[in-house]
Amino acid sequence: MRKLIVTLAVAALCLSALPGTSLADAEYVLSLNLPIPPIHTRWKDAIKPWCDELTKRSGGRIVVEPYFAEAISKQSESMDSVRDGLADMTESLFTVAVGQFPFFERVWSVPDPARAIENPTAILHEMQKSFPQVMEECHGVKLLFTHGQSMGTVLGTKTPVKSLEEFKGMKIAVIGGSIAVERLKALGASVVSIPMADFYMSLQQGIIDGCMVDFNMMVTRRLGDLLKHVTLLSIAGGDFYCCMNQDIYDSMPDDLKKIIDDLSGEYADRLFSEYWASDQYSCLETWKNEMGGTIHMLSDEDYTKVRELMVSADEQWVHELNENGLPGGEMLKRFRELEAQYDPEWKNSVVAKYLN
Repeated sequence: MRKLIVTLAVAALCLSALPGTSLADAEYVLSLNLPIPPIHTRWKDAIKPWCDELTKRSGGRIVVEPYFAEAISKQSESMDSVRDGLADMTESLFTVAVGQFPFFERVWSVPDPARAIENPTAILHEMQKSFPQVMEECHGVKLLFTHGQSMGTVLGTKTPVKSLEEFKGMKIAVIGGSIAVERLKALGASVVSIPMADFYMSLQQGIIDGCMVDFNMMVTRRLGDLLKHVTLLSIAGGDFYCCMNQDIYDSMPDDLKKIIDDLSGEYADRLFSEYWASDQYSCLETWKNEMGGTIHMLSDEDYTKVRELMVSADEQWVHELNENGLPGGEMLKRFRELEAQYDPEWKNSVVAKYLN
C-alpha cells in the first residue's frame, strides 16, 4: 500500500510538471502502467516525451497518468493489466512474460554474433510484416507500437577476451532463457544463472568472471566499476511494446484516434530509436572515458567460428517456434536477411570507432 501511495504521489508530480495540463479539462485521463521507476531514462527521454506530445496534439483532451515501479501489476502481467482493464495503457518488455509471446519473447534471442544491433526496430517491424500471424500474440488490446533495444547485450569481463580461445572455462552470468545459455556454452564458457541484481556482488566476490551486459548497465548498475573489458559479440537483444485498452480506444472520437495512430507510427519509431542510440552510446562513452573501459573485437576467422558454433542454438530457436505453431525455419531465414540489410558487421559499426 505504501508503494502505491508513493507512486501515486510521483505520478501527480509528473502531471503537474506538464505545462498547461489539467486533469479536470481532459476528456480522457489514461492510466499508464510502467514497470520502471520515474528516474529511468526510458521514461524521461522516450515514454514521457511521447505522452507529452499526445497531450499537446490533442489540445489537452488526452492526458496520460503514469504509475511507476509495478504499482498496478507485475511487469510480466503488464499486457494483461491493460487487457483486463486494470490500466488503460502500458509500456513494457516482451521477454519478461515467459510463455505469453512465443515469437516476440524469442525474436532477439539469436542475433548474428558478428553484427552490431544498430537497427532493431526496423528489423522487428519487417518481421511483423513478413509474419503477420505473430500479431495474434497481442490479442485483446490495441497495440500502439513496438521497439527494439539498440546494441543489445554483449560480453563484459574483468579480464580481456581478444580471441575465441580465451572464452573457454570463463564463468559467465546469463540474462535470458535457454537459448542464451546454449549460445554461451557453445563458446566454451561455464554458464552461471544468477539474478541481475546479484551481478555486482558475484563479480566482486569472484563467483563469475563476466556477464551478458549492455552499456547502460555498466553505468546505471555500476558494473563498469568491475567490468573493464567488453568483447563485441551480440548475444541477445530486447523488444518492447506499448498498448492501450481496446475498449478505451474504440470509445474515442475519430480525431483522437487519428492522433494516437499518427503518434504510434513514424513518430514513435523515430523517438524510441533515437532514445536507444543516445542512451547506449552515451553510456558507452561514460564507461570508456570515465570508468576505464576497453573494447575488443575478434578476428574475422573467430567470428566465422562463432557463427558455426552457435548453429545448435539457432536450431533450438527454430524448434521452439515450430512447437508454437510458427514457421521457425522461414523466420530464421528472413531474420538473417534483415540483419544483413540493416545491421553492419562489428568492424563496420558505430561501436568500432571506440576501439582502443
